[in-house]
Amino acid sequence: MADIDIDALHPTYSEIYNVLGKDSDALLNLFKNMSGQQINLPVHLYDPDMVKKKLAARVQNNESIDINVASEHYGYSRRWIRT
Repeated sequence: MADIDIDALHPTYSEIYNVLGKDSDALLNLFKNMSGQQINLPVHLYDPDMVKKKLAARVQNNESIDINVASEHYGYSRRWIRT
């Protein structure tokens, strides 16, 4: 892909560039596929419905679930995991 002028990047793209580990190809790919779109990133990485399904499946298989580990892994509170 073409080289980019880092010094002239829009501040938003400059920050994304840094988060991507200063990968020009990844930044250009993101730009080409998503420019012009407004993006709101959820607070949680994992979808709550999918997490519930995964945990329910583990319970059905009689697998033990360490609430602290699951909470840390999925980013939800221990109380949320427990319910």
